Amino acid sequence: MSREAINLDALRIEIDRYDWCGLRSFMGDASMIPSAIEALAGAATPDAAQAAYWRIDNVAIIQGRLSQCVAPLTSCLLVALTLASDPARSRIFDLLATISGGYDDHVESSAVGPISVRECVGQMARHKRVFVDELTLRGNASCVDILLMCAIYDEALREDVIEAFRNALSSPESARIRDLIESSIAEIS
Repeated sequence: MSREAINLDALRIEIDRYDWCGLRSFMGDASMIPSAIEALAGAATPDAAQAAYWRIDNVAIIQGRLSQCVAPLTSCLLVALTLASDPARSRIFDLLATISGGYDDHVESSAVGPISVRECVGQMARHKRVFVDELTLRGNASCVDILLMCAIYDEALREDVIEAFRNALSSPESARIRDLIESSIAEIS
């Protein structure tokens, strides 16, 4: 069995752990999220990744407001990173950054179910190395946002995140987001 097949199996197992019909989203239940996750993980082109991204963003997340399904979504997206193409990985990082910076206290909370940004960010923090590597090797601004929120929600990670940010400042790939990295260091110092 190939590595891709094993990773796809792992994603399907992770998706199957959740009762998506019982989870709330901004469109009612979250039953459409699993197929969107699989479409995003399997997207081979930027256009396909973008289309799958919007199938998630406009359902689980709307303008930073999160719905109940974002905690299982976060878990599935973290697994999807292991098999996604570069265009898909980019959109996955964008979704994770939106979730990490999202808010869970809004008027529709009774309609969209209980939400915990802290839980989602905690899941991301357990994969901190993935975000550090993406930031250092590709200068991905979404990873700055994710790591910043990890450090804000978990003070024990602050020094590690500051060190990762400082290391990224010496990476040529991160030159275009230097101001973002420096302001993030200032925010958690």
